[in-house]
Amino acid sequence: MTDAIDFLEQLGRNARLRHAPLTELDRALAESGIDTSVRSALLTGDAVRLGELLGAQPNICCLIVKPDPAQPDEEEEEDEDEDQEEEQAFV
Repeated sequence: MTDAIDFLEQLGRNARLRHAPLTELDRALAESGIDTSVRSALLTGDAVRLGELLGAQPNICCLIVKPDPAQPDEEEEEDEDEDQEEEQAFV
């Protein structure tokens, strides 16, 4: 795995390698001794598969949305409308 990460680091630093044709990139990967499945994922640009092969955890995003206190809930507005209609019916 370290070889693959080292290769990715080298790929990021070396503009010639980053923009090289696939044949040259494949040759560089073969010379680095990286596993064929990792090589395949790199050459096809399959980031999900590469992450799985390298043992990366999937991205998880958790959000909590806090209601805006300046705006009343729709339910409260509906309740107020119903109350007003009931009051008008009795008047």
